[in-house]
Amino acid sequence: MTYSKKDDELVLATTGWSHLPLPTTPVYAIAGHESQVLTVQLNNVGDVCQGEPGTMMYLSSDIQQSTTCEEGCLERTCAGESCCVLHFTKSAGGATTPSYCALTPNFPTAKVVPIDLNTVQGVLICQQGAYMASWGDVHVEMSLDCNLLRCCCGGMGLVRQKLQGTGTVFLAGTGTMLQKILQPGEIIVVDTNCVMAFAGSCTMDLRRVGGVMGMIGGGEGIFNTTITGPGLVVVQSMNELMFKQALVANKLYRR
Repeated sequence: MTYSKKDDELVLATTGWSHLPLPTTPVYAIAGHESQVLTVQLNNVGDVCQGEPGTMMYLSSDIQQSTTCEEGCLERTCAGESCCVLHFTKSAGGATTPSYCALTPNFPTAKVVPIDLNTVQGVLICQQGAYMASWGDVHVEMSLDCNLLRCCCGGMGLVRQKLQGTGTVFLAGTGTMLQKILQPGEIIVVDTNCVMAFAGSCTMDLRRVGGVMGMIGGGEGIFNTTITGPGLVVVQSMNELMFKQALVANKLYRR
């Protein structure tokens, strides 16, 4: 049996899933398969790209770098981000040619996930620490899930990251990313470790995996996470916690 790219797209289309679409603004490129590099093109004097501390890889010589402590510092910290934000601004010294800002995730093997917030009606709920960079109007806030069962067993925790605005956000995550646009009332069942982000219009809940044998021997724990549409949901095959646990298990096995 042979594999082809066409078969891959056909299966994804049939199931309703697809690879993440690329936003049209800003002009950018994502290079590499692991530990990816995001390069954003700044064309006009005053254009700004934001990034979390430690993500800068290289800059054009006419880009000015500055650091600010953003409003809502406490919310940013609770959402898994630093209270400081890096700003990369195109100066007048390079007014005639495009300038470039290259950023890379802080976590090894991570991939860059671009999402236009206009496609999720301006609100995206994410895992803690998912934000890496942004262009345009993007605010990092927190979202509290005060349901005790969901916050303990749903995979997203009590404090989730909420991204608001009309710009483009670049998330950092591990594994393979897939997305699906849920119709109103449509429900998708996801492993609790695999939910990366979903639109603010979606609703997250839990569903028991089955009987006692399923909970003990099924490998999924007691609950699965359910996401109810309408809106975008993004899943990943392996999150950062699973990756770290796999490394620890491999180290112990070798001993």
